[in-house]
Amino acid sequence: MSRADLPEVIVIGAGGVGVIAALSLSLAGESRVSLVVRSDYEQVREHGYEINSCDYGQLRNWRPHRFFKGVEEASESGKFFEYVVVTTKNIPDGPEGSTVPDVIRPIVESNRRLCPERQTNILLIQNGIDIEKDIYAKFDCANEKIVVLSGTQLIGSTKIGKGVIRQIGQDHILVGPFDVQNKAAVDAAQKFIDLYRCEDRNLVLFDDKVRYTRWRKLIYNSVISTTTALVGMDVSRCLKFGVAGMGTEEEIFKPGMREIFAIAASEGIELDEECISFFCDISRKQEYKPSMCIDCENGQLMELEVLLGNPLKIARENGVETPVLSLLYNMLYMVQNKLKEQKGYIKFELDDE
Repeated sequence: MSRADLPEVIVIGAGGVGVIAALSLSLAGESRVSLVVRSDYEQVREHGYEINSCDYGQLRNWRPHRFFKGVEEASESGKFFEYVVVTTKNIPDGPEGSTVPDVIRPIVESNRRLCPERQTNILLIQNGIDIEKDIYAKFDCANEKIVVLSGTQLIGSTKIGKGVIRQIGQDHILVGPFDVQNKAAVDAAQKFIDLYRCEDRNLVLFDDKVRYTRWRKLIYNSVISTTTALVGMDVSRCLKFGVAGMGTEEEIFKPGMREIFAIAASEGIELDEECISFFCDISRKQEYKPSMCIDCENGQLMELEVLLGNPLKIARENGVETPVLSLLYNMLYMVQNKLKEQKGYIKFELDDE
């Protein structure tokens, strides 16, 4: 295949995950990679990225094939993007126009204008459960030839400065169809794996149990990430500073995780009991703050609905009791609204009565 015939991939979201995804795709050499950059656009356009990666080494002045300063600009480029890789935070309760369907719409529409007979593949490398439903609700996927894929990534990658990325954990991603019965989606997931794989560097695998994989990751994110955001501490301090050095683990983490187990079981998904000890121990001896905690500390909206709100909706529908998760959600809901007020997204007014 000539360079001109390589598929076009666009990555939306230039944080630690998005930049490493764009880097992996670029180094694999099987696609042409565009990256949408917002806040750091001028910096990286002039100087490229500085990347310190456990997988790819030290890189200076690194650039993908193209930068775009926004999705609208990308949609006006005349390029058909076969894969639209979304690595932004998924915040459906954010300001108007910021949901994933809103963000990707310009590219979906430009693809349809350019080549209505070709398939657009949307890959969501994002946390949470039921994140695909907003896309199904906003687009006529069957008639518009849109396929929605899941990407569940395990990686320690953070943007630590303008155009500066630090990756300390191997790039390990599971890619699969939300609908395993959809052959077009299965084929698209397999093809993306081929585009992404860098032998002996990253680990990219096909995921034929997307729902299970996402529930499993929620064991950590719905309980540990949310707790750290609420108290503003890294995981190891949350554990050590609990009552008698055990209260956090025994009264919050483990009971909350078992509630996730129960909600998943109400859908017929059985999670591995060993996950509880694994996720409690994984950050016990390192000062690690999950991204939800960092977002809250930085005054950014949190992925509250996809990590807690959606699981709790399923719990209510299926009659599952969730005292720990409900308390965490209600507390963080107040924090989220405080952040919205600070940003001017909502206005507080006392009732007249």
